[in-house]
Amino acid sequence: MERNTFNIIFYVRKNKVKKDGDASLFMRLTINGRRWDSALKIKIDPSKWDAKRQVAISDNDEKDLNLINETIESLRFRIHKIKLKIEDEGKLLTIESVRDKLIDKEKFNRTILKLFQNHNDECKLKVGIQVTQATYGRYLTCYKHLKEFINKEYKADDLSVSEINRRFYERFEFFLKKEKKCAHNTTIKYIRNFNKIVRIAVEQGWLTKSPYKDIGYRLEEIDKPYLSMDELNSIIEKDICIKRLDLIRDIFVFCCHTGLSFSDVKELIGDNIQIGIDKNRWIIKNRKKTKIVSKIPLLDTPAKIIEKYRDYPRSATVTTLLPVPSNQKMNAYLKEIADVTGIKKVLTLSVQSICLISRKSGIRLPHRARGFQNV
Repeated sequence: MERNTFNIIFYVRKNKVKKDGDASLFMRLTINGRRWDSALKIKIDPSKWDAKRQVAISDNDEKDLNLINETIESLRFRIHKIKLKIEDEGKLLTIESVRDKLIDKEKFNRTILKLFQNHNDECKLKVGIQVTQATYGRYLTCYKHLKEFINKEYKADDLSVSEINRRFYERFEFFLKKEKKCAHNTTIKYIRNFNKIVRIAVEQGWLTKSPYKDIGYRLEEIDKPYLSMDELNSIIEKDICIKRLDLIRDIFVFCCHTGLSFSDVKELIGDNIQIGIDKNRWIIKNRKKTKIVSKIPLLDTPAKIIEKYRDYPRSATVTTLLPVPSNQKMNAYLKEIADVTGIKKVLTLSVQSICLISRKSGIRLPHRARGFQNV
């Protein structure tokens, strides 16, 4: 096996002296005829440098010069240790292999946005299996806000994971509320998304702990309004001639009479309608979010809505019972419905809102019908 040539020297460039009389100290690593010169970010008076012995000299035992010598010896020791490790591992000893370990190249790749992007790439592969499209979408939005925050507040394209501390959390929280106009609960949800990335960094040993628990983020209790039975009936009985609004109204009423969320209704297929032991038709379906089985009696109103859209034109590959549009369109058109029916309350398709409307409007659903944990 061919023996490696290996040499380390330290030197001062006397031809590049600064205005204050100091010059930069350099290290030169030579391996098999190839060399790498690196500035050590150390300044020294050239007259106090012994080029032959490669040490700083002082008649008065100056602390700064002693510190320079200690730094040189420490660096020399580290490089020799790296050399021995590479040789023990049977790897090729090169300038690059020593340099990368010396400057900890892997550490420079431990950045916040890079880690977040890797998480999102993995999350995308799990959509429809372990992760919902909505959850994936929230992580994408959180990444976008975080990238803008780092660029605006730190004037950087990315930051080392080591920059994450309590102050970072607090600044990001303030940015979301002030710059992105996020409400408190929306902000906390984005903070939770970000904290998952921080937990990954902790698990990989890049951080010692997450500041999240110490800060004690809490969601605020919100008193959500609900529709009375009269208000719900006013929506049902309203003569709506615009087809898109008529469809949205039917989907909303269907949710109210079943307690199903938007995402669950969007996935509803014929196999979910089954005959129960009471000989009546029931909706039996695993909740998309909680995976809990819901058993919901198919009441007359939702049954009529399903029948109404039996022959609704759609793609031949679509097997769902109802032509549910996107969540964005649903929310936008619900605002129009509230306007035309004179309802001042905000109509939404969240699980909690639908459940409240169902209960408070007098639509009685069995406990097993709910299929969620927090309502």
